[in-house]
Amino acid sequence: MAVPRRTRVAAWVVTGPAGHLYGGVADWAVLLSRYAWARARGRDPRTQQ
Repeated sequence: MAVPRRTRVAAWVVTGPAGHLYGGVADWAVLLSRYAWARARGRDPRTQQ
């Protein structure tokens, strides 16, 4: 049974270069937001307590 072209394209977008780019951007956004939040609270983000 053949998989429809639309399904294959959707899978490629999610698991291919676009999906990896989105994942990388999301990771960096979380990293920078947590860093900024730690700095705003007056904590050194490089240390864990």
